[in-house]
Amino acid sequence: MRRKDRERTDSAFLDAVFTDAEVIYVAFKNGEFPYCLPFNFGREGEHIYIHCAHEGQKLDCVRQDNHVSFSCAAHVFIDRARFATYFKSLCGTGLAYIVEDMAEKQRALDCIGEHYDAGCPRPTPEANARRVSVLRIDILSLSGKECISK
Repeated sequence: MRRKDRERTDSAFLDAVFTDAEVIYVAFKNGEFPYCLPFNFGREGEHIYIHCAHEGQKLDCVRQDNHVSFSCAAHVFIDRARFATYFKSLCGTGLAYIVEDMAEKQRALDCIGEHYDAGCPRPTPEANARRVSVLRIDILSLSGKECISK
């Protein structure tokens, strides 16, 4: 990281960004160019969970090469008068896996629902879990960055 004065690696900071972020962007390896998409997500320890359709390009990417990178941000404020942006963010790398185990899949969907305080039924009924695919990203590396107003 170029701006070491903004680097944050403490777990409390990283946990807070995960908690407060509303969207995570995941980049999948896809031949010549990365394939990056926004997702609703939930985090449980060293795992990030996202849900998606049963078929599509992201699942094809994971099946071919499960290395991913991701990023999210919280408390973003653009100060137009000062030409500045204030934020807390993190980025990382991980390995993505298609969750096959029904109990883990239901737990993952519960985790996503809890992250958004969603009104969906919890624990997630098996019938609901069967309607979607779930990806688990095992976190390999994490770094944070913070730019706060002065």
